[in-house]
Formats: sequence, structure tokens, C-alpha cells
Amino acid sequence: MIEFLISAILITHAVVVGRWWRDFNRLEGRRSEDAEIEPLTVIVACRNEEISLPILLNHLEAQITSPVEIIIVDDHSEDQTQNVARDYAAKLLNSSVRTKITVILNNGRGKKDAIRTGIERAETNWVVTTDADVIAPPTWILSMGRAISERSGDELGVGAIIGPVKIAGGGIESIEYAAMMGWAAASSIKGSAAMGSAANLAFRVEYYPSEEDMRCDIESGDDVFAVHALVNSGKLVFWAHDIDACVSANQAGGVRKWIRQRARWGAKAKYYELNSAKRISIWIALLGITELTTLGLVIAGVVSLKVLFVLWGGRALIDIIFTSRVTKWFRIRSTIWDWLLLSIIYPFQIMILLFGKTKWR
Repeated sequence: MIEFLISAILITHAVVVGRWWRDFNRLEGRRSEDAEIEPLTVIVACRNEEISLPILLNHLEAQITSPVEIIIVDDHSEDQTQNVARDYAAKLLNSSVRTKITVILNNGRGKKDAIRTGIERAETNWVVTTDADVIAPPTWILSMGRAISERSGDELGVGAIIGPVKIAGGGIESIEYAAMMGWAAASSIKGSAAMGSAANLAFRVEYYPSEEDMRCDIESGDDVFAVHALVNSGKLVFWAHDIDACVSANQAGGVRKWIRQRARWGAKAKYYELNSAKRISIWIALLGITELTTLGLVIAGVVSLKVLFVLWGGRALIDIIFTSRVTKWFRIRSTIWDWLLLSIIYPFQIMILLFGKTKWR
């Protein structure tokens, strides 16, 4: 009986992940050199980022195609973030770069209010949000602007474009995040993306979701809830399948911070309103619970060690086939030890996501 159950679980997981693999491979990078570039406003919602912000602003100044405007929304920082931003704005005003830079204070509290504050001030039809601590390549605005123009020109009702984000440095954090980005990319094949990251997420201003749809009663989730609200309202959300549009974010900075980060992500899942995202979240949770339950049965002597190896090894192999394809596209460095460690700790991560204490940033 247990062997039949394990087989059914692995077959189901193979079907689920196999669809992601198929759809990720169906994605096309649209890189016509003749394509128009959508004018963009970059919105940086930040709090206590006096060290990181100048680095990002230097990257924005070095863009091949400059944004029309940069709006920095200070979320009541307790350091010199606002002064750093204003000093940069003054420097840019005296330079040859034709980009307007605006520094404003958040009308409310938290990142969701900060992003909305920035969007309300935007002068372009499209905005792209990012974080103060990301690394943006010189091609970022050019590639995102091109992706928006190509998609919004072909399809009516495009509400957002998900830009690729990767975790810098390689290793298990980079691999794991790439897997989530791969799922986001695959789910967007018909314009019904399941998730995105506010570190690289473009919105059509007129379609930006209401405060109610953004679940402002929850401090986190400014990216996922926005994507879900748009898809549920009938708007299309696509993926920008262009590595030149990819920004890099830093690793969590230690095991404890990594665990807290994963707990925040998991806590949002119970509020998902997009059915496709709900189903995947439930399936991943059940898979992790099944693996740990099987481990407990092995320790208790109820089932054999072979059954555990088949379940864990089979699930890991299925995941690796998909994720290795995604990490190759993202150009992420990895070793066999990274994959082995991630496959071992994966079920325990699920428990952290389900039962870990959530501390919103």
C-alpha cells in the first residue's frame, strides 16, 4: 500500500513539474532591435538604505536607455536615506543625464503604501519597481522597456510584466530562488502568472490594484498580491524572458535571516486568491509533510529505508531536472553538493514555511 502511495505521489509531482519544464522551454525571448522602448518611471521604495541606495542610483545612471524619471519614496527612514537621495538628485540635475529624479516621503506606512505613493506621482504610463539593494545591469531599462512594448502591443489588457530576478553568489539560496522564478515564468505562458518580485516588476499605472485588492492589512506581499489581483481582474501578466532584463538581489545574510525570509514567503500563501497558486502551494506543502511523515515511519520501524530513499530521491530528481534548466538560463553557478544539500533540507523548509514564526519587515 505504501509503495503504491509513494508511486502516485511521484507521478503526480512529475506531471506538475513536467508542465513547468515544458512551459519554461516554450517561452520566447523577443529581442527585435527595431522594437519601440516603453518610457519607464523607476520607483524605489526604501527604508534605511543609505548604504545601498547610492550603488543602485549609480547603476541607474549607467543605463543604456535612461528611465524618464526615478521616484525614490522614503518610508520614514531613521538614517540618512532621504538626504542621500536628495544629494544624488542635485548631482543629476547638474549632469548631462536627462532623467528627472523625485524624492518624496511615503504617504502611509510600509512598502505597499510607498509603492502606491510613487505610482500616484508617475508621469509615464508604465512604472517598474525595484529595491534599493539590487544590482541592475546597464541593459535593464532597455530590456524591460522593450518587453513591455512588445507585449502590450500584441495583447490587450496587459497589466504587468514580471522581470527576472536572481540571487547573487550561487549556492542553495540562488538555486531555490531560481526555482520559484522558473515557476513564475512558466505560469505566465498564457498571461496568468502566479507570482513575481517587486525587485523587478513593471505595472501599467491605470491598472494598478486597489488598496483592498493589495491586502493592505498584511504588511508583506506587495508583489504577489498585485500579480494575483491583476490576473483575477482579467488583466494579463507576462514574463520578460530576457536575461539582459535580470537584476540581482543579495543573499539573506545568514541562516537565521534566511529562515525568517522563507517564513515570510510561506505566511503569504494562506492569503493567495489565485487558484493556480493556491493549488501549487497546497501540493508543495503536502509533499513536504509526506516526506517528513515517511521519515518518522522509518525511524519508528514501520516502513523500510528503501521507501524513504525512493520518495526523497525521486522528488529531488524531478525538481533537479526542472531547476537545472532554470539555473542554466539564469547563469547561476552550482555544485553537486548544493543540489544534494537542498534536496535534503527541502522538506524541513516546508515546515518552516508552514509553522515558522513570521516577522514582517
